[in-house]
Amino acid sequence: MVVWATTIGSVAGPNLAAPAGRLGERFGLPGQAGPYALAALAFGLAAFGIFAGLRPDPLQLVQEQKPAGTLAPDRSLGAAWSTLRTSRSGRVAVAAIVVSHSSMVALMSMTPVHLHHGGATVTVVGVVISLHIAGMYALSPLVGWLADQLGHVPVLLLGMAQLIAATALAGTSSAHDLGRLSAGLILLGTGWSCGLVAGSALLTESVPVEGRTSVQGLSDLMMNGGGALGGVLAGLIVMMFSYAVLAGLIAAFVMPMMVILFLARDSR
Repeated sequence: MVVWATTIGSVAGPNLAAPAGRLGERFGLPGQAGPYALAALAFGLAAFGIFAGLRPDPLQLVQEQKPAGTLAPDRSLGAAWSTLRTSRSGRVAVAAIVVSHSSMVALMSMTPVHLHHGGATVTVVGVVISLHIAGMYALSPLVGWLADQLGHVPVLLLGMAQLIAATALAGTSSAHDLGRLSAGLILLGTGWSCGLVAGSALLTESVPVEGRTSVQGLSDLMMNGGGALGGVLAGLIVMMFSYAVLAGLIAAFVMPMMVILFLARDSR
């Protein structure tokens, strides 16, 4: 439900790029600076809402519920890594999250470039990316329900299969084939959703309560690091080869994770 709550802003955001640019120009900003100014305002309002509304802080509630004399858990990076090393299912969960996020960022970030090469306007790019983001977030409650009903690993396998299907559709699409590209990007989004939701649930239940905060932080660090690396490498691959080659390499990157998940399919 928390992931689903981001759907409206995430889908609307890309389609506000052009209007925000025009609005920025009215205030003397360069046209491309308008969307950044709007993003800064939106993030500021979100931060204020969390600061003012998230009272009491959930972490404070947990600390108040501890028995007297209980030692505070070690939330260092080293402690998180040690906790993760003792949990095979936890390591599988983090690997699945990293693969899902890295693959999504790599292909998604180069899709606007691919469309631009075909002469697509910013509006068209915004629509395609909005469909992709809708796939990421809009169905997340359904993904969570499936993970509860079928198990986390089967849903992770489903996510990897969707990522591979997405690379097949997008990688074989010309820059003018908006329908095929959109379908590929939607599958890329739903595959990411399966990876993130089911992977996070599997990770949470795979480590002790006192270690969950630090392990989740380590997982987020690795996920975003993988996404950053994926974005950089994707640009280099498209520059040196092509968008189709990028899609093929992403598929090859996802396949070993499918094998690992298949072998771990009895994990809960």
